[in-house]
Amino acid sequence: MANPRQRRKARSGSTLKPSLNAKKQMKKKLARAPTIHGADVLKDNYDPKLTLRQNYARLGLVPSLDVRPNTGGTERAPSSISASSSKEGQAAVRKGMARVIRDDAGNIVDIIEADEHDQDETAWGKPLPSSIADRSDVPTFMPVSQPASNPDALQQLEQIASQAAPVERHTSQKESQWLVELVKKHDDDTQAMAKDRHLNLWQKTEGEIKRAIRKAGGFQALRTSA
Repeated sequence: MANPRQRRKARSGSTLKPSLNAKKQMKKKLARAPTIHGADVLKDNYDPKLTLRQNYARLGLVPSLDVRPNTGGTERAPSSISASSSKEGQAAVRKGMARVIRDDAGNIVDIIEADEHDQDETAWGKPLPSSIADRSDVPTFMPVSQPASNPDALQQLEQIASQAAPVERHTSQKESQWLVELVKKHDDDTQAMAKDRHLNLWQKTEGEIKRAIRKAGGFQALRTSA
């Protein structure tokens, strides 16, 4: 039996379920276009109603894409869909069996046997299906590269790309102090540094220690700062 407090809560309408306005806000968040990370020029000229490839085609950047048909996102020609659907009407002949084709009188006209090459099994089972890129019955195509709708945006993107420079990485103060202690104890023996249980608390490999020392300026710079 419900107590008076539970009755008051039921009458007040307080519930843990989301309200109607909260549901609307959640639907808006789900329907919102994803955030585009990149140059401001690309953000301003990006159409959220189009796909990524269509946006690149609109900007005239399709040839710069590394297209791999088996990674998804490619569009098939309408003719290929009808051709594939017509072939699926006939069931494939299993290995070791055959299909007998007869005429109206019941006479054998043709015998279709299974293709041994396609259904050949190995010691590990059936071979994996070939990639779409290797199949000739599934033509894939990319949107045709159109003239850039905004040539100024394309020029700005090319200018940004020409001015790109590698980001210079700096060693933190704590990491530099740790490397100084390693060099002070083991000199240039990076293998001993990797095996040191007391100083190498993070279990860095020999290659990681070498890269960290190279980024910090080398052994000589660490020896002088010791």
